Formats: sequence, C-alpha cells, structure tokens
Amino acid sequence: MTQRNDKGQFSSPTDKQISQEMAELLGLYLTSLKEQKTGTSESTVETREREVRYWLAYCENNGLDPLSAKTSDVRGYIQSITDNADTTVGSYYSSVQSFYTTVKNDQGHERLELENDHPCRDKQDIDLKNDYRIHSGTAKYQKLHNLSPEDVEGVREKSDTILALKPEKVEKLFENVPGEKPNTQLRNEIATRLNWYTGCRSVELERLDIDNIDWDNCRINVRSAKLNPEENPDLIRRDVYFPEDFKFQLRRWCMRVRHTFSSHAEPKTGKILVTTQNAQMDGSTINDVVKEAARNAGIQQPLRPVNPGPNETVEEWFVTTHRIRRSAISHWVNDCEEIDLHQSKRLAGHAQIERTMDYIEDDDKQLADDYHKAMG
Repeated sequence: MTQRNDKGQFSSPTDKQISQEMAELLGLYLTSLKEQKTGTSESTVETREREVRYWLAYCENNGLDPLSAKTSDVRGYIQSITDNADTTVGSYYSSVQSFYTTVKNDQGHERLELENDHPCRDKQDIDLKNDYRIHSGTAKYQKLHNLSPEDVEGVREKSDTILALKPEKVEKLFENVPGEKPNTQLRNEIATRLNWYTGCRSVELERLDIDNIDWDNCRINVRSAKLNPEENPDLIRRDVYFPEDFKFQLRRWCMRVRHTFSSHAEPKTGKILVTTQNAQMDGSTINDVVKEAARNAGIQQPLRPVNPGPNETVEEWFVTTHRIRRSAISHWVNDCEEIDLHQSKRLAGHAQIERTMDYIEDDDKQLADDYHKAMG
C-alpha cells in the first residue's frame, strides 16, 4: 500500500536499511550491472550500490514496488532529496537510471522484469535542469547561499564556480594559527603552510611522511586520497612541492622539534604531522586548525546555517583545508606563468584535465592582448 503524508507527498526513509527481499534485488542488480558492463570500476559499483540502496529504501518506505515504478514515482523521489546539493541529486538520479537501464537490458535473471517499462530513460521523461532547476555541477555552498565573489571578502574576483581565497588572505592564516605553546603553534603553522604550498587534501596531509621528502628538490611524494589505483596507476602517488624558503622551518620541525613535541614520534622518521598523543595527526584535526586560524585572522564565516542563532551549531565553515586546496590550485592556474595547465593537473592530483580547467578565470582582455602579441 503506497504511503503518503497529509499533503499527498511521499516521505523519505530515515535511513538506508532495506529488507532481505530488497537486499536480494539490489544484489541481482549489481550482478547484472557487472555482467553487462564488464569494465565498470569498483568505485562506480560501490557508488551504485549505496545510491540504489537509498532508492530501494525510499520505495519500501512508501509501499512502492521498484519493478513497477512509474515516472511519477521517480519524480516523487527527486522531490524528496532536493534539499541536497545539486551534484548529490544528480548522482542519486543517475543511479536510479542505471538501475532501470540494467534491469531492462538484463537477460539472465528471471526476477529482473519491469512491469511499466523504464520510468526515467532520458530527458523526455525527467529533465533535472528544466524540471527542477538542478544543475549537477553546482556545489553545495552555492546551492545553499548562491555565493559570488562579491559576497565574500578576500576571494578572487573572477571566480564564478569555484570560490578561492587570494594568496594574501591565505598568508594571514600562518600568523594566526592556534596553540597554547610555541611548539604547538609551530606544528599548526607547518600544517597550514603545507596545505597551501602542496594543495593537498586533509587526508593527504596526514599521510605526508618524512621519509618521502626530497630535501634537495623541496619535494614530497604522497599517496592520493581520492583516485582509484586500478584506474589511475600513474597518479595514485604524486609529487608535491614546497618553496625553498620554507625548507629551513620544515626541516627544523622534522629533525629537531617534532620528536620532542610528541613522545609517540620517532626521531627523523614517520609522519610529518603528529600530536602529543599520536604518531599521526588526522585530517579532521588539521582541518580544525585551519578553521580556527581563519577565525583568529578574521576571515572565517559560517556557510550553514548562514546566520546561526546563539543555540545553533555551525555545520559548515567557509575556510577549510579544502578551500585552501582550491585556493592553491587557482593560484597555480591563474597567477603562475611558470606552471602550465598540465603541470597544475599533476600537482592537484586530478585524473582529468577538465577538472583543472574548472579553476581557470576567463580574462577576455588578456586573451585579446595575447592573441595580438602572438599574431602581430
């Protein structure tokens, strides 16, 4: 029996728990997906499993038979998840499409039969952009706040899709890191500088190892936190760099201060970033350091909720390790003539050049000047 609320709306499941019957249907779908598309990566399979599970939980919560679902049922599901980021909604909808395409094309499992044909094959059925104003490339902070460079002090003026801090704003963090003791402040400054210099993600920062530092070339080899080693074997590890004038401070920390700061750290070996209690500083703690440094520097602001009340907890802050990573990539791509786009791609650890190109700030005047210089 289909269940709806007083307004005739479907309701969202409180979690992703599904019955044994639905779990078996999910398993058949995944088996068929891998049989039909033999080149499907493990990461894609994991994404489909997680997101189709939520669709099945939604169906079960609302008394729907997923194999008999109609377009109107899928529309109800989309309406129930539109509070999420556009990218999330787009991904979840793609997984629903994958479920029905796979079931429709299946020839090996008797249970995988659709009663009402494919409910959402293409844009003639459901068009996220035109029907729901959902753009799959829209970041969550933009969806929530429609932020632009004019709304946030200290960001790059021409950034439309990726808000990035100007270098001079990032540098204010270094002198405003938290820490009650000098060595704690030093550790936190090292962490914040490495975030900016290397553009590493927080999980990658926690993995940085003294043994992987090439002091002569100011280079550190790090394992990617995001890429699949089977899909990108040449990028699963990459070199990141730091400025020559940072080498003395970093070396002093690694070779002289670090193991006296933490009794859990071995002298001259192990993770660069440690705590007094552990031989490795985790990414969330590094992120907390950056957020607090931004507060101390007066450049932090809440994203969610936008204007928190006295009893509300801020769930998302503007300046984080990821914002610093984005700012570093924007700096390489737009400000550093010596670093070309492909080099920026490798420094950032992007698998696709299109991802790096998202950071480019178009400058029509500069384009005209460069063209005439080249052709004159």
